[in-house]
Amino acid sequence: MKLTKLHQLLAGFVVIIVGLLFTNFFFLKDVKLGIERAKADIEQLNTDISVAKNIQNTANELQEQMTHLRAQLDRLKKVLPVDINKPKFQADVKRYANENGIEIVGAVSNKPVIDDVIVEHPFAYEAEGSFHDFGRFFAQLTNYPRIVNIKGLSLSKSEEAARGAVAATFVVSVYSYREPTPEELKAQIEAKKAEASGGKNKKRRGRR
Repeated sequence: MKLTKLHQLLAGFVVIIVGLLFTNFFFLKDVKLGIERAKADIEQLNTDISVAKNIQNTANELQEQMTHLRAQLDRLKKVLPVDINKPKFQADVKRYANENGIEIVGAVSNKPVIDDVIVEHPFAYEAEGSFHDFGRFFAQLTNYPRIVNIKGLSLSKSEEAARGAVAATFVVSVYSYREPTPEELKAQIEAKKAEASGGKNKKRRGRR
């Protein structure tokens, strides 16, 4: 059966349309794959940007904390010097005692106690005087130019001293600041970073 020119023309159009459909199908498939890859790249880029912003924010927070800690340290060093003159401190305590009618009958410098960067220097005393004398004496000690702590106070009647006097044992501690070693300082910085990072992770989990 011979096809008329019209039929041949229609068949040609059909072939062309089918070819175009196949071409578009394969072409669009590549385009879709390209779009998916672009989306994935954009998501990864957004993630990287978010991480970079968090790092920058953490760095800024750490810088602020370091500035604040330096200011605190400067204030701390004024009342907690690195060096301590133990003979002078003991002489000051004895002078305060004499000014308030207290007799120091025994004094022992105990082993320093190190707690992080603070060093406690305890001095154990045995003394005699009246209740009122001890009250004035301890009040004067609390106004010492450096931080002091009075603890372990024990009062009892003194049979050897004058009438109305009491025997007392107590510990007076004075404190100094110990500069951290480079290793300790590094460990403190790492701990701060870990603490800051942990806090941010908790906040992210809380938002979900």
